[in-house]
Amino acid sequence: MILKQNKWILPLLAILSLPTLSWALPEDSQQEIQISSDSASLDKIQGLIIYTGNVKMTQGTLNIQADKIILTRNNDGLQKVKALGNPAHYEQVISLKEGKTQASGNTIIYHAASEELVLIDNAELEKQGNLFSGEKIVYLISEQRIKADSQVIMVIQPQKEQE
Repeated sequence: MILKQNKWILPLLAILSLPTLSWALPEDSQQEIQISSDSASLDKIQGLIIYTGNVKMTQGTLNIQADKIILTRNNDGLQKVKALGNPAHYEQVISLKEGKTQASGNTIIYHAASEELVLIDNAELEKQGNLFSGEKIVYLISEQRIKADSQVIMVIQPQKEQE
C-alpha cells in the first residue's frame, strides 16, 4: 500500500512504529520522531516501512536526509534504519561536551541492538573536528570507537593545551 505524503499520517506512522529509537542523548529518545517524504509504504508482515523521495527524519538532535529510508522492526522494536542517497547525510549530538557528529555515505545503516552506525561508499565521519573517510566506516556509538576499511584518510586535530 503506497501512502502519498500526508502531513499527519507519516509522523503518526513513525511515532507508532519506532518507540525504541535512541541513538545518543537520553533526551533524543524521549522526543517525537518526524519523518517527511514524497511517498511511503508499509509491509507489516516483513516489518518494513519504506520512505522515498526527499526523506527527512528528525528526533531530538538526530537529523537524517536521504533519497530513501528503510526502517526494519520486529516484535522487539526497531532493528535497523537504512538510509540511501547520493550521499545520505546523518548528524547528531552524541555527547554535549563533544558537539555534533556528522556523517555521510551512499548507504548509512544503523543497527539498533549494537548501536552501530555503518557508512558505505563515499563514507565520511566528522567528530570533534577529526575527519575519517573511506569506502566503509563503522562507528560503534556507545563505545565511541571508529573502524575504517580500505583507502582510509584521516585528519586528526592536535590536542588543545589546557590553560
